[in-house]
Amino acid sequence: MQYGQPIQYGPPAVVEACAFHRDRQTALHCTRCGRPACPECLTQASVGFQCRACVAEGRAAQRAPLGVTGARIGQQPIVTFTLIGINVLVFLITAVQARSGTDLTPSAVYRDGLLAPTLVASGQFWRLLTGGFLHASVVHIALNMLSLYFLGLPMERILGRARFLVVYLLALLGGSAAVMLFAGELTPTIGASGAIFGLMGGLVVVFKRFRYDMKQLLFVLAINLYLSFQLSGISWQGHLGGLVVGAAITAAMVYPAQAIRRRVQIGAAVGLLVLIVVVILLRDTQIAVRCTELTQTDFLGCSGG
Repeated sequence: MQYGQPIQYGPPAVVEACAFHRDRQTALHCTRCGRPACPECLTQASVGFQCRACVAEGRAAQRAPLGVTGARIGQQPIVTFTLIGINVLVFLITAVQARSGTDLTPSAVYRDGLLAPTLVASGQFWRLLTGGFLHASVVHIALNMLSLYFLGLPMERILGRARFLVVYLLALLGGSAAVMLFAGELTPTIGASGAIFGLMGGLVVVFKRFRYDMKQLLFVLAINLYLSFQLSGISWQGHLGGLVVGAAITAAMVYPAQAIRRRVQIGAAVGLLVLIVVVILLRDTQIAVRCTELTQTDFLGCSGG
């Protein structure tokens, strides 16, 4: 034995090029896949070190747990912000066309999109949906979008993106159906309040499902319902219809057992949609007045939702 020379145990380490940096030589390897990797490309794992590719695969394989509705927990509330963006964009278009933030009746988008029973009965069924994305003034859209923000964020996180969108749209259509049934035939109606009341009704159901304290929420709901019936220019029909439909479809989302949850959710959504369509079609046959356009005076009496 010669003194001053290191003693080697086992075979010498194999030096290879890093799988992610070909210009770097390394004797280290990923304990999962065996790829050669430099220290910068290795991450400590529960056992050994893993390369960046294996770490990425492991993260992708980890799926977020399911919530009570079957949706993934932790999803970002993209739908709420998208709906707010669409509403604001539509309002800006109508305001630019009308050259006003308070009188939007000169806007073609406003006139062609608002909800009026006679116009729907004449075959313009798109108004049942588009009316929920129109607003009469800056104050109108500001209040509705603020409500959508505070109600939409928690509801979307609980229900998940797809289910939240279903609740929102069905509540909107439910409000439109109630307007068709109970509002005057020549009364134009606009606003997202039907859908927003649907979210409020849905939140009541969620609070009941999880046994949260509902006193404050019910107080806010009671005040809004009272104002809907007492103040002129507010569509209580749209509010009430959206509230009922929103609560009903949310109950179908959060109450069924896991084994039948998906079937109940789909069945309830389809069933409510069919019911809304049937109600609207039956009401169409009862409306005696037919017209293809409202006058400027009629527009000025528009009932904000």
